[in-house]
Amino acid sequence: MSLSLITRHLSRLRVAPRAVAGQALPQMMGGVKTEAPHQMMPLHPSLPITLVSPMYQRQFSSSAPSTDGDDGGSITPLSEMTNQELSDMSTIPGFHLVHNPPRRNTPRGALVGTVVSDKMQKTVNVAVDRYRIVPKYRKRLRHTKKFMAHDEFEVCNMGDLVMIVPCQKISKHKHFIVKEIIRPKGQL
Repeated sequence: MSLSLITRHLSRLRVAPRAVAGQALPQMMGGVKTEAPHQMMPLHPSLPITLVSPMYQRQFSSSAPSTDGDDGGSITPLSEMTNQELSDMSTIPGFHLVHNPPRRNTPRGALVGTVVSDKMQKTVNVAVDRYRIVPKYRKRLRHTKKFMAHDEFEVCNMGDLVMIVPCQKISKHKHFIVKEIIRPKGQL
């Protein structure tokens, strides 16, 4: 590699060209100086000997202890694990770091809202609050929509927190059934 080519690469990496002369050349070439001045070793086994900025050389050369020693702490890559080892989740490295959120036990399409009217026979009006973040103002705005729900035994009262689930159309405006009363009015 000619000196002008090295200088051109160094200018791209924002390294001073005068650092090319002398002892700094092997480190800038992406290798580590060995006993023989003409031999170069790559900083990392997977990296070829290329032009690497000194800023990135520190990143590639690790001073951490190796896990390949005889300390018994070697990690098997996923490509070398058998199907039985992969099916047992506890053998996958780092699996304990994965967070699994708890599953909701609510039916599909279920909504939770407050009963705002119970004046009709076997029907209640339920106000469901949904929150939406408005990007322009970066605020969370509440949007309320009312749904008519079928209350077969007329057990819901005003102010109750209920869960409604979608069902087959009962009338022109009624598409939900009250599944359960989550919290009666006045109870915390």
